[in-house]
Amino acid sequence: MVTASPLRRHARSGGFGCRARVQGALGHCAIALAGLGIGLAAVPAVAQQGFGLNCTIRPLRVVEVSSVTAGIIAEVMVEPGQPVEPGALLMRLDDRALRAELAVAEARATMTSGLLASQTRRDGLQRRLDRLTRGLERRAVSAADHEAAALEFAMAEVDVQREQEALTLARVERDRVAAMLATTRIESPVAGIIGENLANPGEASLPDPVAQISVNQPLRVEAFVPVARVDGLLDQPTHRILVGDDPRPVPVTLDYVAPQADVASNTISVFFRLDGAPDVRPGSRCTMPGEMSW
Repeated sequence: MVTASPLRRHARSGGFGCRARVQGALGHCAIALAGLGIGLAAVPAVAQQGFGLNCTIRPLRVVEVSSVTAGIIAEVMVEPGQPVEPGALLMRLDDRALRAELAVAEARATMTSGLLASQTRRDGLQRRLDRLTRGLERRAVSAADHEAAALEFAMAEVDVQREQEALTLARVERDRVAAMLATTRIESPVAGIIGENLANPGEASLPDPVAQISVNQPLRVEAFVPVARVDGLLDQPTHRILVGDDPRPVPVTLDYVAPQADVASNTISVFFRLDGAPDVRPGSRCTMPGEMSW
C-alpha cells in the first residue's frame, strides 16, 4: 500500500496554502514546493495522481480441471499459456482397454440369435397348443396332454422374455462403456488460458487435477483500501487504475467489498472487474489513483 508522505501531510495541514485536488493543484503549489527545494519531477507518480492505492490484477477465477475416470494420460494437446475455448480437447487418457470392452459390448448388443431361437420355439409350441385345444374340444385329446402343452408354451414365453431382457441389458452395457470411453477425452469447460500446472503423458489422472485454466476475460482487480478510506472510494462515481508504468488510466467496474477487514494491515479488499483489456496480464502491478477528498 502506498502511504502518505511527509509532503502530503504538510499539504493537508495547509503548509502549502492549497487544498485543491492534486490534478491542477501542482501548478498552484509549485512555488511552495520550490521553497522546500522540491521540483515537480521529484513528486512520485502516485502522488501526482492523487495518493493512490496499491492493487493487484488477478484472473476472474482459476478453474481446476479433473478427470472423472482413473487412468493414465496418453496424450496432451495443449501447452501452458495457450488460450482455449469451451470444449477444446486438453488431453486424452489411455483408452485401449475400454475400446476392447466396447467392442465386446457392441457384439453382445447385436447378438439376436438366442432371441430368435426362443421366439421360433414359442411359436411352434403355440401352434401345437392350438391343435390340442381343438382336439380337447372334440374330446380327441386328454386334458393332461393339453395341460402339459400349455405349461410348455408358457415356459417358452418366459424364455423369450429372458432373451429380450438379456439383449436390453447388453445394449445398456454398450452405452455405459461408450460413455466411459467418452470420459477419456478431457475437455475445457471454460474459455481461458492454460496454467503451468499441466499434467504430463504417463501420469495418473487421479486424484489431482490435470490442468488449471485462468479465466481472464474479465480480469479481477483487488485494491487494498485503508478502512477509513473505503466509504470515500465507494462514493466515487467512476473508478480507474494505472497498469505498470503506463500513464493511461484504465476504467474498472466495482464488483464487491470483502466482508471483513484485515486486522494486521487495517485494510479492506475492494474488488473490481476489468473488461476489454486483452493486453493486461494477471499479476501486473497496478495502482488505483486516489482523490484528496478521500
